[in-house]
Amino acid sequence: MAGYYKVELEGIAQLITQLGECANEMRSAMKQLKDIGPKGSGHAELEQACDEFQKKWGYGIGLIADATGGVTEGLSESRKIYQALEDQIADAFKGAGKADAK
Repeated sequence: MAGYYKVELEGIAQLITQLGECANEMRSAMKQLKDIGPKGSGHAELEQACDEFQKKWGYGIGLIADATGGVTEGLSESRKIYQALEDQIADAFKGAGKADAK
């Protein structure tokens, strides 16, 4: 017996929003660390830590943010396709109901 699956369109929409926010927050955090730079906060240890973190992790976090954007785009397209299928199925059942009523 074949199983079935259910696509939660609202859940996908929420995930798309959350992933988009996550990518933006990663980019924003890295920009803020970069902006603090070597002389932005007035505290030498904090400035050094921000600078070192930016150097070590900036590129990788940028790649993660970019990949997150790609996943978000893919999910968005998938959601559109699933929504179109749902709409087509609903329309087909409406049409079948009208035919049965005759």
